[in-house]
Amino acid sequence: MKNRFTYLIPVIIYCVITANMMITGCTKEGPVGPQGADGQDASESCTSCHNFSEFLLEKINQHNNSVHASGNNINRSGDGCAICHTSQGFTKFLADGTTGAVQNPNPINCRTCHPIHESYDAAKDFNVRTAAAVTMTVGGGSYDFGNSNLCANCHQARAITPYPVAGGDNITITNARYGPHYSPQSNVLIGNGPFEIPGALQYTNSPHGQIEDGCITCHMGNTANGLAAGGHQMNVTYTGSNGNEAWNYSGCTECHPSATDLATLRAQHREEIKTLQYALRDKLIEKGLLNASELVPVPKTVTPNEAGAIMNYKFAYGDHSYGAHNYPYMKALLTNSIAALN
Repeated sequence: MKNRFTYLIPVIIYCVITANMMITGCTKEGPVGPQGADGQDASESCTSCHNFSEFLLEKINQHNNSVHASGNNINRSGDGCAICHTSQGFTKFLADGTTGAVQNPNPINCRTCHPIHESYDAAKDFNVRTAAAVTMTVGGGSYDFGNSNLCANCHQARAITPYPVAGGDNITITNARYGPHYSPQSNVLIGNGPFEIPGALQYTNSPHGQIEDGCITCHMGNTANGLAAGGHQMNVTYTGSNGNEAWNYSGCTECHPSATDLATLRAQHREEIKTLQYALRDKLIEKGLLNASELVPVPKTVTPNEAGAIMNYKFAYGDHSYGAHNYPYMKALLTNSIAALN
């Protein structure tokens, strides 16, 4: 027994020394790594935003409940579409003015509109990528309303070819989807881009086109009914607790202090513009300028006014506000278009 214990002593000593060397090797602090690009440690940079407050979560949860975050349209990630239907396409366009197809596209997200983690400065990270004035692709007008200029890069009409000339020659339409595409809200707000057919009504603009921050004033007001409207959801309408359409007027109270009066005015204008819009659509179908699917039966040779009427209906349809953005302008546009067709 004694001989066995004597034999084990050096083995035990060896194991203890080896274990100590291993522990020392694991816990020894290595060389200091290179300084971060921002020149600050986490306590100086990251925690200015990631500080356990509810601020970021508010914005993230609102955005996650928005149409922008849904990803429903990122399948349109080819050249020409990716600029507005994908996050990477939009940021690329703002960076170098070019477009291109996007592989593995992301829907619109926080980094699409904000240069997050590019400077590690809270004020810069949360600013918008650009607030530069936007020259409209159609009409050549300028949209310049502060931070909402970012939105106007995409919420405007795409190029319309051929664009008719007032009093000019007939044109031949070869694209069944002829018109401004689906989101010409910026054009409608400033009253620039549609084909202004002369008629009984003059083309004047709503005071909405004079709001300092443009569309975000109304679309990014305080949230309503929990996560239903406003904020980074950016929608004004939502489904109320009774299942009916409801409206968030939190961004409108500076000019419309009475929500009741505003609701009445909105309902009147909305019904009027909706009636005119559908009347123009029916007249275009009656004259064979649109088919039942509201597409142009191409090829179709038309007069400038006929082309303009098709275009103006698509502006009204794509704007989708039924006059809320620019009531007097939209009323003149539809009324004069219907009269020209008659």
